[in-house]
Amino acid sequence: MSYRPKFSYRYCLYSDIHGQIPNLDAVEAAVAKENPDKIIVIGDLVGLGPEPEKIVQRMMDRPEIDLIVGNVDLWVVDAMYDTMVPKSPHQEGMFRMMKQTHARLNEEQCTWLRKNPFSQTYTPEQGHDFHVFHATPYDIGDADAFPFRLTDDEIGEKLKDYNYDVMAHGHIHGPSVRHIQGDGKMKQLVCAAAVGMSWDGDPRPSYAVVDYLGEGKWECRVERVEFDCEEQAKFNENSWIEHGERIAGMIRSGNFWNPDHMPH
Repeated sequence: MSYRPKFSYRYCLYSDIHGQIPNLDAVEAAVAKENPDKIIVIGDLVGLGPEPEKIVQRMMDRPEIDLIVGNVDLWVVDAMYDTMVPKSPHQEGMFRMMKQTHARLNEEQCTWLRKNPFSQTYTPEQGHDFHVFHATPYDIGDADAFPFRLTDDEIGEKLKDYNYDVMAHGHIHGPSVRHIQGDGKMKQLVCAAAVGMSWDGDPRPSYAVVDYLGEGKWECRVERVEFDCEEQAKFNENSWIEHGERIAGMIRSGNFWNPDHMPH
């Protein structure tokens, strides 16, 4: 069992599952050992993976978990592939995959996924807030994000109007804890992603832990989970997914399939 301070409230967060069941199993087993007070899943349950219906149903059956909706979730359930103009050949292929993903979900699952909130704020003690969103606090990830290439100062400029002690997100598929200066205090920005596949060169699934220790003190960390990815990579290669070999390559390597054209 993970160490717990005497007075604390522990949040565990993970995101970007993308229809990958064994990866989720590994992360959930590690999170259980953290003994969290609250688990938060930060969006993108579906898309880029062969078993979206199983992921959604698992989350529907666990109402104690808080869910934030992700941009790919909405691409699927709102059939945005029929109205959005693809920005690249990669996104055009993604839209075809989202249409196929939609077909694997039933109406109840689509309705449930659609109604999850864009963001949520937690206040373990008055005056000390923790804000969670999928990509940014002002955009779900279709128009803006916090990619690896941005400096802390550049992200700080984007967050200058958001006065939370800690913020957490997913979306960019590479976990981190950043310290952002703003409004006369240091804020922490935590990326929990990703469960399904990473794009930062480390193929291991990840999650984040945010501890509130009282009196405005927070401790944030990200963890990687050991996972034998080969069987799941092969499953993706041989699944119904268009270009399943690209998904398999990302699961194996921890890198985006086309690193010269990152999606964020």
